[in-house]
Amino acid sequence: MKKPSFCPTGTRALNPPSIDSVERPSHRPHIRMARSVAAALALTAMGLAVAQTQTQTDMHRDAATRNVGGDPFMTQYARAFYCNLPDDNNQIVINSRGWNNTTGTGANAIYRIPLTQIFDDVWFIGNHYVGQYLIKTPDGFVQVDAGNTAGEVQTFNYPAMQTLGLSASYPLKGVFLTHGHGDHDGGAKWLLDNLGARSYLGSADAAGKAYAPITIDSTNLSMRQMSIGGKTFWVLPTPGHTPGATSAVLEVKDWGKTVRVLINGGQSMTNSIPQVAQYLDSIERTHAMATVLNVEGVMTPHVYWDGEGAKLNEINATGRTHPSQHVYGHENVLRQLAVARECSAAWLARLDTTVVLPIWRFNTVEFMGGNPTPTRVAAKLKNGWDETANRKVTFSVAETGASCTAMTDADGVASCDIRPLRPHKDKVTASFAGAQDSKFVDLPAESTAMVCSNGNCNSR
Repeated sequence: MKKPSFCPTGTRALNPPSIDSVERPSHRPHIRMARSVAAALALTAMGLAVAQTQTQTDMHRDAATRNVGGDPFMTQYARAFYCNLPDDNNQIVINSRGWNNTTGTGANAIYRIPLTQIFDDVWFIGNHYVGQYLIKTPDGFVQVDAGNTAGEVQTFNYPAMQTLGLSASYPLKGVFLTHGHGDHDGGAKWLLDNLGARSYLGSADAAGKAYAPITIDSTNLSMRQMSIGGKTFWVLPTPGHTPGATSAVLEVKDWGKTVRVLINGGQSMTNSIPQVAQYLDSIERTHAMATVLNVEGVMTPHVYWDGEGAKLNEINATGRTHPSQHVYGHENVLRQLAVARECSAAWLARLDTTVVLPIWRFNTVEFMGGNPTPTRVAAKLKNGWDETANRKVTFSVAETGASCTAMTDADGVASCDIRPLRPHKDKVTASFAGAQDSKFVDLPAESTAMVCSNGNCNSR
């Protein structure tokens, strides 16, 4: 997957957003409520035929399934949980709430997940419903979310930090709160009173909080960098789950490699049309943030939502993999967000049947026959609809700057001659910039491969 030149929201310019400019556009036709028959007539002839047999909700639910790409893990977790409401399957979330236990003793011990290292500098602590992340920095800890209650953080988080080196010279320096619900900020007052740690919270959730949070302006929907306890966060207000929900990206170390991970500000939706419209907009902006920052991993406080709980169980059973289980890969992070977007569009369309929203199609591009040859490149564009003909694919050589462009054929294959190469090997990138019409937003895609002048990239 590339850092795309196409931004998926309908009215954004076809240029990559800068790191500090991912924000809500002033005018979004596909977010507006289409309240006339004329809006429906704007669909293509094929789209109109489908609309006669499928509701908007059904089409977006189907799109969420197609965007999964046949991945059974994503189907079991991200697709099922993000689409729980339009699928009439909210019982899976209700059942998951039953795992939320703060004592971790006796029969309830099965719900607790032990302190688990997921990256070189990050540990998870919590239960199978909701948890927190402890991040070690050169000067102290930073924590993501603050538990259900004071008793929980005193009983579990505080001893965990002591085990990892908490001291007067290595303190808890700050707490990033994804939002103001009690299962995320319930221990914030204890952390302030006993460890002197201030919490950072979206301003729209901050009223009346006894722990006097440092506020993140929820009215400014742009992405920006800020320091929390000396740790750099890219923060993005993402209202919808709560008014002050805030998502973030931060850099962690995985076996010595720097990886950027996404912290989602809140997963579930309400029954309020304006709030769900906000949630949809927030998911789209989160996708843009994850794209431009090349996010590869996730750290979701509700670990059941995207399957992180299963990955934590795996780590505790067999150890961390290389890369870590929490490194999903850039393509899969964006795929998961595309699934979430379609699920939220499906729910908005269920609540307001006049809504007409374009469908996001997740695309991949793959080189044909493995690595390209020194003079000829070919790649296949794919999506869950098998509608990839007549799309422009650009091939470029990293070192020399050579490039060529070709259109995909009926099978989604584009090919062309590309030269010159540098001696002895070079990296070739195949990229699809994305496309859109009244019915679909085709998301951009990218792939890279090595090409060698002597045909053997393993030799010198």
